[in-house]
Amino acid sequence: MNKKLSLLLAAALAVSLAGCGSGSEDQLISKTPFPTFTEVDIMDGNTVSNDIFAEYDATIVNFWNNGCGTCIEEMPELEELYQDLQERNINLIGVGTDSGEGEEQLATAREILKEKGVTYINLSPNPDESFYQEFTSDLSTFPTTYVVDSEGNMIGAPIVGNVKKQLDTLEARLDLILESNN
Repeated sequence: MNKKLSLLLAAALAVSLAGCGSGSEDQLISKTPFPTFTEVDIMDGNTVSNDIFAEYDATIVNFWNNGCGTCIEEMPELEELYQDLQERNINLIGVGTDSGEGEEQLATAREILKEKGVTYINLSPNPDESFYQEFTSDLSTFPTTYVVDSEGNMIGAPIVGNVKKQLDTLEARLDLILESNN
């Protein structure tokens, strides 16, 4: 009888503890280190490393490719988001996953970015030597977006699909990061 009572009390305690806090799922989101990288900016040719995360309270990292219609379609929306979030010290970085495969793919990526009016940094990873390989199992669908804090930790699971259609999820993660910085 004591064993059953102990198990019942333990279960009740676990349920009550699960209800503690503000109730936001995002506060329980995991943190995973973003892989170390040093890559080239598609448009300017500048070298960019994961040190850039420390310059911002949060960074949105959007993986896309040249053949992804949804990726290209959302670029003006991402540019608008980028412009709006700068005043909150939030950055946006694109990763053109196939732009490092050759000169033709790089030229196509540059043309797309120019045509869509993108001003945020876009990286061109070398597919054989880059951090991109660490994401290949997670990147079965494009676009895929991660939210990264200033310490270089990815907050939560990737956001798959058009980011603007999942703005509530994105904003909740950004707010969580900004709140923890205060």
